[in-house]
Amino acid sequence: MQTDAAKLIAARFDTVLYDLDGTLIDSAKDMQLAVSNVLADHGLPPVTEDDVRIFMGQGSKVTMGKAFAKHGKSLDDEALTAVTREFVRYYEADPISHTTAFAGVAEVVASFAGLGLKQGVCTNKFEKPSRMILEHLKLMPPISDVAGADSFPVRKPDPRHILMLLERMGGDPKRAVMIGDSTHDAEAARGAGIPAVLVSWGYTAKPASELGADAVIDRFDALPEALARLASAR
Repeated sequence: MQTDAAKLIAARFDTVLYDLDGTLIDSAKDMQLAVSNVLADHGLPPVTEDDVRIFMGQGSKVTMGKAFAKHGKSLDDEALTAVTREFVRYYEADPISHTTAFAGVAEVVASFAGLGLKQGVCTNKFEKPSRMILEHLKLMPPISDVAGADSFPVRKPDPRHILMLLERMGGDPKRAVMIGDSTHDAEAARGAGIPAVLVSWGYTAKPASELGADAVIDRFDALPEALARLASAR
């Protein structure tokens, strides 16, 4: 990272928060396998990886509801809760076999650690598999904390998901930034009063460029430059 950019980033930000699926990691294959195993148990065909990329983002329960709806099955809350538990059992048994970090993630996270920035993950995936994945990919550390869908009473797009994680990490909301891929990340960041940078390759039906982010990047290694621009524009 260029010295001038590093100085701008360190002066403006003290905490960087990331979404997980579609932002730091490509987890669609492992998710697709777990979802499809549940569907098979109920006599239904599998979903595709592309399906899962669109279904994800609002937590496992919403993902499962959309997966069953694809096959014309509408579940009441009790049944949806039950199939979500089934999904969690399958997924937590192996969330890592096919999951990889996107290009540039490890290097950028390491460079931010070198600047002394706090780094955390704010995700609508459950906390346990999120930590398993980050540790397996050697991203935790330097990422120091994870707030999942089950960590607090709220989750994205509720801004308190971000704010409660920042409080737990000792981060200053006035000096934080959210990196994500979907409308839920952008909405949560706006509600929390922090800037949002979205990646263009994420798990979202609507293009990141249409979601009202402060910046959109096409490669993860473009993130430092994007943060430096945000810092200099303040």
